[in-house]
Amino acid sequence: MRTVRLSLLLVLVVWAWSVTAALTAASEPVEDGNEPWIAAEHLAPGWRSMALTTRYYNPEDPALGNRPPQRSLSFAGRIDVIDPNGLIGLSEVAMDALAFDEAGSQIHVVGASQQTVGYGYTSQVLLYQPPRYLTKLDASGRTISIAPYEFSIDMSMRPNAPFPLVLSRLEWSMSAVLSDVFEAIDIPFVLTSDWIELVPGLEVFVEQAIVQEGKYSYRIKARYDPNKISYLGAQEEPPGFTGRRHDTPYTWSSQVSPEMIATAIDVVDAEGNSIWNKRMQSGHISFGTGSGFSDSGGQRIAMRYGSGTCSECGNVAFLRHIIAFEPYHRELRFVLEDVLVPGF
Repeated sequence: MRTVRLSLLLVLVVWAWSVTAALTAASEPVEDGNEPWIAAEHLAPGWRSMALTTRYYNPEDPALGNRPPQRSLSFAGRIDVIDPNGLIGLSEVAMDALAFDEAGSQIHVVGASQQTVGYGYTSQVLLYQPPRYLTKLDASGRTISIAPYEFSIDMSMRPNAPFPLVLSRLEWSMSAVLSDVFEAIDIPFVLTSDWIELVPGLEVFVEQAIVQEGKYSYRIKARYDPNKISYLGAQEEPPGFTGRRHDTPYTWSSQVSPEMIATAIDVVDAEGNSIWNKRMQSGHISFGTGSGFSDSGGQRIAMRYGSGTCSECGNVAFLRHIIAFEPYHRELRFVLEDVLVPGF
């Protein structure tokens, strides 16, 4: 077994915006000897669309009491991921939003986007979406990018008041789950005769490991305390190693989080290069993953299996787990200024 410590790479990127954007962290940085996670170097706020609605009432209906027209503005925003390092998940709920018109007068904020957990129900616990990777094929070749996070903020105007011409300032908070320390732990891509300890409290057992020319497949079990370690959502993902499938968000409250998170599983060659990444770059992207779990005696047994078809599959040498240590929550404050409101 080999362990590779992943240090955080903080890259300053200058963006040219048609509006002024700013981002700050509302909470104090974690004191652990590492450089603090600077949100503006990882996330960039913007907007996707706005919906302006005017609701008129029938003046001849006595039950409506000659109500004046009601105007509302729905702001659909986006958070672009500049650098995913350190980011485990981001909630797509905008909280504590404030909005101001071109004169600096405050606009009433009705509400923020809610997170649906299925069948129309919404969750009281924030759902933290991991980065979601996309692929695109164009004239320059195949590229891998990260999909932006999305959210909405609804505002209402005073009776008979016109829509604002400009949102001079729009600010809101979003909650993130972060870690300052990630480790890549590799185990040989071979069957094991017993459980292997990756980190204290997390063991794995390789039940199947097949490498043939042009394809590979594996099946593993993990044994751990689910109150201390999160593993079930780990998926085979591209480099960055902080992502899971988009339909399996993290659901911890801001007061509770595990001690460690297995954020991803990858298959790598003898030099530590991701086979997933090689497949994506070459266009060979046939692969699949699956999972299941059972609980017994305070421990969870999670099952994970995967397979792939690619020209580089014969080079598979290791199964790589990415472990995030001491995850923590951070409230991030976003600001957009001078956003033009489109007219009819």
